[in-house]
Amino acid sequence: MQNTLKIKTKTYAKILESQGFKQEALEIYESLEKDAEVIEAIKRLKQRKKFNGINVLKLKEFDNINQKNRFNFEKWLIFKD
Repeated sequence: MQNTLKIKTKTYAKILESQGFKQEALEIYESLEKDAEVIEAIKRLKQRKKFNGINVLKLKEFDNINQKNRFNFEKWLIFKD
């Protein structure tokens, strides 16, 4: 017998969203849309993300990473726009 229990909580929706299951998370958020945090999540998931393409310079730097340039690369990852 297949388990058909569907858990529809903000926590489960956040887990789904963080794992890339955005449509499933959106459906749960929409079923819970009385909460302000949920309304914000719906807006976030419906918003189209802009992809600027790959930073080729940083890709080459990552391919040739060593101890010397690792710190600068990690700093760029954390503080990039």
